[in-house]
Amino acid sequence: MKDLRELLPDYALGLLEGEEKAQLEQALQSSPELQAELSELRAVLYQLPESLPPVAPPPRVWAQVQRRVSPRRDFLRWAAAALILLGLGGFGVEQYRRYQALAEEQAKLARWLSDPEVKWQLIRNDQGQTFGTMLWREEGPCLMVLREPPPRGKVYQAWGRKHGAPPVSLGVFTGRVFETNYEGFDLMGVSLEPPGGSPSPTQPLGRVPTS
Repeated sequence: MKDLRELLPDYALGLLEGEEKAQLEQALQSSPELQAELSELRAVLYQLPESLPPVAPPPRVWAQVQRRVSPRRDFLRWAAAALILLGLGGFGVEQYRRYQALAEEQAKLARWLSDPEVKWQLIRNDQGQTFGTMLWREEGPCLMVLREPPPRGKVYQAWGRKHGAPPVSLGVFTGRVFETNYEGFDLMGVSLEPPGGSPSPTQPLGRVPTS
């Protein structure tokens, strides 16, 4: 049996069943801490499929989506719907690109969450506010998932920090999902920066200890 906390991502996405689901739900009833982490995790994961403005697809396209995707609105079915829409066409070039980027982010997150060895931690600031979630594997790669896209005219920048040393930039990104490597760092963080990034964090959003 996994640690109950490790079951929260699957539970948040409606993928947990059987004895594990029953045990977690029992624990949630008596643990405000677990309830809070579940709420924050849902806020991160469920906003990913809803990060684009509503678009009304042509009736022909939407009818095909409805026939191929169950009405259940969990994360993986949203991802499937986005991919189906891409394959069916009927959208402008810009809309196509935006949905393609969203589908790629969803697919990447789904692959990470399907790995039973993946660990996760909420990305918080000094005041305890949650800005996202970091998933990681023992061999080194990690995935940062932010709650919201960056504001217009801004980018996210990932950082790694070794105790006593200045932070090291790991790259900038304009979406909500960013894959990098945490090996060699004691802390992983993310900041909000002008386009192109900054030599050092100017607006830190949150961090995660890696040990």
